[in-house]
Amino acid sequence: MGRRRTPPATRQAESLPPRHGTIAPMHEPSRRIPYRTWPGALAVFLAIAAYVGGLIFWDRHTPGARPLPAGETVSVGHARFEPARGWQMDVARSKAGRSLMLFKGNHKFLVTTLPWAGGPDGPLVRQQRLMERGQGLSIEGDVSDFVTMWGLQGKTFAYYGSKIAGRFWQVVDQRRKSLVQIDVYGGSDGLDEAMADARGMLESMDLEAPL
Repeated sequence: MGRRRTPPATRQAESLPPRHGTIAPMHEPSRRIPYRTWPGALAVFLAIAAYVGGLIFWDRHTPGARPLPAGETVSVGHARFEPARGWQMDVARSKAGRSLMLFKGNHKFLVTTLPWAGGPDGPLVRQQRLMERGQGLSIEGDVSDFVTMWGLQGKTFAYYGSKIAGRFWQVVDQRRKSLVQIDVYGGSDGLDEAMADARGMLESMDLEAPL
C-alpha cells in the first residue's frame, strides 16, 4: 500500500505548538490613600476652643455691674440725676451719651436721650405701639402730664404684662431739640419700692449736664 498522505490542514495543525489557555494578568486592586483630615479637624477644634475660652475670659474680666457712689450725679446726654441708694449701673446695656441702665434686683431704670425736633405726641405713640404690638404689654389708664420740682414737664403712662409692670415718662426739650425717655419696670415683688426710687431719681433730674 502506498504511504498515507496527511492533509495539508492536518500537517499545519501538527506543526503548531500546543495552545494553552491565556489568562489575563490580574491587577492588584489599588489601595486608596485615606484623606488626611485630622489636621484640619484639629485646627477647627483649636479655633473653637480659643473662641469659647476668649468669651469666658472676656465675660469674667468685663464688669457687668458698676456700683454708683452715693450722693453723686450721673449723666446721659444732657440729662443728669442722682441715683437712688442700692441701684447699680448695667454696663453692658448702657451706651455712652445715649442711654443709661440702672438695676436693683429684678427691676430696671432706663434713661434714654435722642435727638428730636417735633412735639411729644409722635414718640409717645410709637412707644405705646412698640409695647403693645412688639412686647405684648398693655397700657394702663390714660396718658397724663407731670411736672418735677426742677421744672421738667412731660407725659407719663403706666403699663403691665404677664410678668412685669412699669411706668414710662417722656420729656421733650424743644430748646435743645432732644427727647428724654425714662422707663422703670420689673416684677411685682418689690415694685412699689422700685417705683418710689424711680420717682425720686426723676425728681432729681435736670437737663443741664454739659455735653
